[in-house]
Amino acid sequence: MKKITYGFYDSPFGEMVLAKTGQGLCWLGFMTKGNRKGDGYKRMKAYFPGAELVQDDEAIAGLAVKVLSAWERGREASVKLDLQGTPFQLAVWKALLKIPKGEVSYYADVANDVGKPKAVRAVGSAVGANPVSLIVPCHRVLPRSGGVGNYGWGPKLKEKILKAERA
Repeated sequence: MKKITYGFYDSPFGEMVLAKTGQGLCWLGFMTKGNRKGDGYKRMKAYFPGAELVQDDEAIAGLAVKVLSAWERGREASVKLDLQGTPFQLAVWKALLKIPKGEVSYYADVANDVGKPKAVRAVGSAVGANPVSLIVPCHRVLPRSGGVGNYGWGPKLKEKILKAERA
């Protein structure tokens, strides 16, 4: 059974729930009430079925400070991660880490970046499955048709993060 330490932390974007293993950050979500998929804690539990989840807000506070500092400096790739996904998902998440803070990309561009130009919908699914929002910057991917598109934590939060990154 995999042991995962998690905790809650107040951020400029609302309360976050973060989780880590001995290898690194494995979950970063938001506690958004009214979210169609449920809050970050419920989604974390569902993402790691069978894991031993141990709450330790104090241990997570230090990680949260490092995570937010890396995001503020545009150095998300410096955060040690423990990501579980398909090879395609991992390739998409790696491509997202290359989108600089303050900039955006489009789903079709990410599909090209991973060498699968016709896999735009699959890229959208992989972006949506990202377990470490903010650090793997899925919020920086937009639909070419306009608007901010979907975001697992709601379009208002996506807009807020993007606006903060442009400031």
